[in-house]
Amino acid sequence: MNKTSRVSQFYKTSLILSTSLLFLNTLSGCASAPIAAPTPYKASTVKSSYGYSSKKVSESDYVVLFKATDKTPADLVQQYALHRAAEIAEKQNFSHLEIVKTNVERKPQLAREVVASNEPPQAFQNTQCTMSGCEEVAQPMAGATSNDIVKTQINDVYYTITVKMANSAASLGKKAFSTRSVLETPLKKKK
Repeated sequence: MNKTSRVSQFYKTSLILSTSLLFLNTLSGCASAPIAAPTPYKASTVKSSYGYSSKKVSESDYVVLFKATDKTPADLVQQYALHRAAEIAEKQNFSHLEIVKTNVERKPQLAREVVASNEPPQAFQNTQCTMSGCEEVAQPMAGATSNDIVKTQINDVYYTITVKMANSAASLGKKAFSTRSVLETPLKKKK
């Protein structure tokens, strides 16, 4: 192989490699954007920061955070945080809990959203000419399908509650919840 062929092969290989890296980077950029959909009840993970997390402040005090998209109804986000607090209280052998403080923050975020359309594809008129003459023909134009993914602006909602836990409602106050009653209340499903 002569020097010119080796240089040419090097440039071809470099072009293929850089194109592949650009493609992979584009895919990973799309995959890292959150999906604009309601957040289910789940633990947050490294892969998906959406869901619940908690921090122990003292033997009987916890901070519970539920991170969701704004596509999740606010009352459901509150229910998720309270349910998680009740799970912690039960695990720590507390029969009651009280919400001492709440906080809500919203942060804008670009997300992916699947767009579905039931509209038929639009057609555009085109003139097609052959030896026998010209005629107007309609050609379908690609429209939105159930597989179209678009970027959209959403808000990440950070709902935080500070919870005090105890073994009697009297030691907490008038707004105490029974751990058992919170856990027995079914979580609402998305309609």
